[in-house]
Formats: sequence, structure tokens, C-alpha cells
Amino acid sequence: MNQKRIAVLLADGFEEGEAVVFIDIMRRMEMRVDVLSCMETTALNSYFGTHISADNTLKNCYDNIYDAVMMPGGPEGTDNLSANPMVIEFIKRHIEEDKYICALCSSGAKVLAAHRLLLGREYTTGDNLAESFKDGKYVNKKVVVADKFITGKGLGVSFEFSFTVAQILRDDNPEKVEWQANHVYFDHWPLL
Repeated sequence: MNQKRIAVLLADGFEEGEAVVFIDIMRRMEMRVDVLSCMETTALNSYFGTHISADNTLKNCYDNIYDAVMMPGGPEGTDNLSANPMVIEFIKRHIEEDKYICALCSSGAKVLAAHRLLLGREYTTGDNLAESFKDGKYVNKKVVVADKFITGKGLGVSFEFSFTVAQILRDDNPEKVEWQANHVYFDHWPLL
């Protein structure tokens, strides 16, 4: 098995539940996850004040190429991601390299659509944020897969989103995805 590598981009104010569920499911699926702080240090403050440390900083890992890049939501977190030129260039490089871009909750609108990275693709996001951006075609679904872009609506669909990403990245072992969904008693899999 070729171990897939995923970068999870976090900035102060990120939605901790979305990030932790995603990281947990990816690691259960035996993928390598690098949790990268997009701040100056690896110590981060989440949306609800949970202190979480990243594995490294984006600055230190900027030249790495991953199979997928994931961003959780959180109003302040996505503002911080969107305002960081290094984050946007990192995502653009991964789009150019034909890698998966995975955005949960507000990051679909406030990071991808805000910087016209969707190029008209269908996507989903939370809180009616799509109305604020011209890029992308908003679809009212829990999870949307459009080419190499995977977007999810918000915290309540963190498991659906994570298992969708897992199913795509671990296409070499769909039984493992099914087994893990059953193992954590996730009853809403596969998505209809």
C-alpha cells in the first residue's frame, strides 16, 4: 500500500470538532496526517478555546506535496487561513499538482470561493456563505465531490465528510472504510 499523505491546515479560531474528527478518521485509515499550523507557532487556539498543538508549521512544510489538503471551518480560523498568502499559494500548488482539496464548513466559501479557486465547480458550505462569493456553484448537500474538490457543510457532517475523503483516498481498500464506519458505529454510511 502506498501510504497517502494529508496536510490539515489550522489557524487560530479553527473549529476543533471538525478538525479532530477528520484527523481521527484519516489516521484510523492508516494515512499519514500532518497537522500544520498556519500561525507562527505550533500552539493553536481553537474556536471554542481548546488548546491544540500542531505537528509542525506550514512554513516548515511548505515545499511538501501531499495527496490531499484539508481545512476545517470556524469563522476566525477561516478568516486567518484566507488572509494568509502562504496558505493560498500552498493550495494553488496542490490544485496545479492535481491533488485533493478538502474543505469543511466555511472554508469552502471563505478560503476557496473567496480566492476563486473553485473555478465554477459545485461545492457546499455552511451559514449561507456562498451568497457572498461569485466563484463556485453552491449545492445544498451534506457533502459534494467535484473533480478533486471535496466539500462538506459543517460540524454535523464531519463523519460523512471524513468517510467520503477516506473512501476516495483509500480506493485500494474500500472494505477498510466500511469496517471503520461500522467500528465507530457510524450508521449513515455509505452516503445515499
